[in-house]
Amino acid sequence: MTRPPPIVRFERLYLTSFALGLLIWALTWEQLSTRLAADPRTAAFGWMLAAALALNVAIALFQWYAVARRGVAWVRWVVVLLTTLHLLGLLPGLFIAPLAPPTLLGLVRVVLEVTAAVQLFAPAARDWFGLDGTGNDGLDGEQEELA
Repeated sequence: MTRPPPIVRFERLYLTSFALGLLIWALTWEQLSTRLAADPRTAAFGWMLAAALALNVAIALFQWYAVARRGVAWVRWVVVLLTTLHLLGLLPGLFIAPLAPPTLLGLVRVVLEVTAAVQLFAPAARDWFGLDGTGNDGLDGEQEELA
């Protein structure tokens, strides 16, 4: 099946957001590792920064593949949930003056993510997810598998 335009737009926006997220990680890596090393309670956990990055990359790539390449309907809800969490995590930084460049990039990233997530609910995307007109939202797991 040919991917509909909203899914293609999702993929482009989502992968751009993903790349921007990697840039934010690169810009804040030293600050985060310094903060971990400065506190005696967290100094021994410097390895967790790399583990968190690896986990973030794995989750993002899974979401991209499951939604944009396989059409797994329930994963679009995971995209919505994690996008909401990114937005909520960004909000405190928006009220600190002056805004740091990573915060501004984070804002752009969240806007890209929200725009990408909206594409998943466009009428043209319903067939891609195997959703019919019966009101099935893809949460029951009967319509698709990630095999």
